[in-house]
Amino acid sequence: MTRATILAEARTIFARQGYAETSLREIAEAVGIKTPSLYAHFSSKEALYETVYAEVAIEHTAFFDDLARSSGELEPLARLRHLLGGIEAYYRDRPDLAEFSLRAAVTEYGPAGRQLREIFLDSESKLAAAVRQTYDDGVASGSFIDGDADGFIALVFVIMDGLFLQLTHYAPEVYGERFEQAWRHLATILSR
Repeated sequence: MTRATILAEARTIFARQGYAETSLREIAEAVGIKTPSLYAHFSSKEALYETVYAEVAIEHTAFFDDLARSSGELEPLARLRHLLGGIEAYYRDRPDLAEFSLRAAVTEYGPAGRQLREIFLDSESKLAAAVRQTYDDGVASGSFIDGDADGFIALVFVIMDGLFLQLTHYAPEVYGERFEQAWRHLATILSR
């Protein structure tokens, strides 16, 4: 039994059932150990959940960091589309993380809730920098209308959150159609 095995099983069960409906006993049974053995690795259910949540945030951040790096040479409008398209690319290959993230977005986690929000906001900061750079490059090249960079970042994050919800609730073809329709309108609004 390893810490990694505990975290993998906990992630699966938290994704399937959510924080409130998951017991340490269920996680221990999935790992093949007794519940008290979990305490050798985690002080509480909250500590275990926070660790799983932090790992998910790290994976998410790494994916979007790579996506931002790989799109850095694209013209700003194409770069923005590439970043927005990352929502589908990331979650289509990771349905367990989609379910985990969906539950995490709408559930309170007990005493660790505030700490989890801080983890999320910290992980979001690198993506915000990539979006800001896209905006700055777009304004500098004349591709985007000059305005409010912070407002642009907020708009992109709101759109990403909406895309995530669309992705988790609709069939791939419906999602794809909606993405394309929304993109056409957004590109028109942003362009000069």
